[in-house]
Amino acid sequence: MINEMNDTKFEFTNKLNVEDYLRLREEVGWKSIAPEQAQAGLDNSYAVIAAMLDDEAVGFVRLLWDGGYVAYLAEVMVTEKCRHNGLASQMVGRLVEKLRSEKKEGWQIKIHLMANLGRESFYEPFGFKSRPNEHDGAAMDMWL
Repeated sequence: MINEMNDTKFEFTNKLNVEDYLRLREEVGWKSIAPEQAQAGLDNSYAVIAAMLDDEAVGFVRLLWDGGYVAYLAEVMVTEKCRHNGLASQMVGRLVEKLRSEKKEGWQIKIHLMANLGRESFYEPFGFKSRPNEHDGAAMDMWL
């Protein structure tokens, strides 16, 4: 599927090879992980969307879902040269809509995410709420 944004043509695909995935992680400054771990993460994701520009991966989002009521927006990555043109918003929107379209009648699904510091407002138009708030505590994580 091709999409034009600001005269830039992105092609979207639901797969990404591990080499491109690891390169994107490095480009956005994320922790390095082993290729086998990266491949397992890609293989076990509920849904992924990669944005390609001239056969180069320039954006990626990944969603985990247990098939019940808990989903996790695990990653949103866009290379520096393709930021600030709506690409990340479009990819996140596509994943949210995919999950919404597959949700059974009467079901509720809570999508969790951990935004990078200062990027919380990016997710608000999709309906995400910052934490802590009046109902929920701060999100927590740890690396093993």
